[in-house]
Parts: sequence; structure tokens; C-alpha cells
Amino acid sequence: MRFKFSVAASRLVASIALASSCASAWADSTQVKIANHRAAAVYVSFTNAAQGAGTISWGSGCLKTGATAKASYALIKPGKTCAAAVASTNGSSRFCAAAKTPPANCWEAQANHQTMIETNFEPASAPGCFGGGSCVWYDVSVIPSTCTDEAWRRDECQGQGGASYNFPVSLSCEGSPATPTYTCRGPKTTKYGSAMYPSNCGNPHGTCAVGTYPDGHPCVDGVATYFFPMFTPPENAYQPNAVCIARTLAIDFVSGK
Repeated sequence: MRFKFSVAASRLVASIALASSCASAWADSTQVKIANHRAAAVYVSFTNAAQGAGTISWGSGCLKTGATAKASYALIKPGKTCAAAVASTNGSSRFCAAAKTPPANCWEAQANHQTMIETNFEPASAPGCFGGGSCVWYDVSVIPSTCTDEAWRRDECQGQGGASYNFPVSLSCEGSPATPTYTCRGPKTTKYGSAMYPSNCGNPHGTCAVGTYPDGHPCVDGVATYFFPMFTPPENAYQPNAVCIARTLAIDFVSGK
């Protein structure tokens, strides 16, 4: 997990109006809405930092809920939205999805070529929440399982396990003012090399992150999804992750390939 407090993120959260947190199953938690805009039902799983079943309260629209040793899960029907509350104790965590059965462990999403929805749930007291209430940092990742920054620069992670992608997804933070929306869609192509990355996920060769305002101007043709780890300069300065403070994280499984 790559969450960092960049200058752009600091400027963004400084402008966020503080909101009172919604009532939920825990005093320190974040609301999450998972919408299924696809033609078929999807199983969504949630795995916590310890690779255990995430602490989540599934609410309205969340069907066939349950848990494995390493994931909590729910079924979401087409055109429906599942409302949940996620405890801030989950920390660095992941959501992932599949069509037929719930994924057993979202930390294995790369090996299973599943789109990774990476989250970091933090309590209101954490520095990453900037004093505004409980929060969650969020991003989309399609990084191949053995991909490194060096391998991306060499040949766009050819032979590194293939892109971790199975469903198009869009992440955003509900409310005002606006925060970055990260959308990743297919189809999978060789547009970015032989790893078969999805072709409509922002520009991995961009030099700014979607939703930011470098030098006071909006990012154009920017990075929206992690194609590679982005641990090292210069890419580590414009990683596509954002924070949702005292508001609702929206996870939308959108139509398309």
C-alpha cells in the first residue's frame, strides 16, 4: 500500500469542509456505498491489513453476506447499491470482486487478475485524517503481481504476471467540494505493452494525478490508476490516491469490459 501525504493532497484536504460522521456500527468508521451498474450480480469481498475478514457492517442492498478466513463478502444485484460501514481499525485493506463466487482473499487479487480497490481506513485521531474525522485513503490498482518501477521503465512490466484486472470500477468521495474520481475501464489491450492492461484508466505515462491542480492548473491527461508501484521519483510525487474525510466512499462497478 502506497498512501502518502503529498503537497497536492494536503492542499486538497485543507479545502474540505468538515462534516459530522454518520451513525454506524462503530463510533469510528467510514460509510461505503458499493453500486453495481453491470448487467449481472457481483460478489464483493473485503480483506483487512492482517489478511483477515475485514470488519464491515453490511447494510441495505447487501445480500448473501458472509465471511471466509480472509475476507468478508456480500452479493450485489444488477442496478442495486450496497450500503456498508467500515471500522477504522481495518487500516490498509482491499476490496475486490468476482462474478460467480466471492473472492477468498483480496490480498491475492494480483495472482487472480482481479481489479484491486485499495483502501486505508484511519480513525479521526490519525494524522492522515487531518483533524476532520474518520477517513479513508483510496485508489485503484491493476499492477501485475511481480511488476516493479524498474520493470515498467524497461518494458512496461512484460512477463511480470499480467494486469490485475477483471472489472471496470470508479472510486469517488461523495459530497462537496469535489475530490478526485478514479475510473478504470477496459477493454484489455496492448496499448501499454504486453501485460494486457485495461486501456481506459487514465494515462500511466502522465506527469500529474487526476483530480489535482499542479501549479494551480487542473491535471490534464493524468494518472488515474496504479499500473506500477510508483515508489521512486519522479512518479512517487504524483501518485493517484486521495483521502475521503468524514464522508462516504463510493465504489461503482461500472458497465463495460
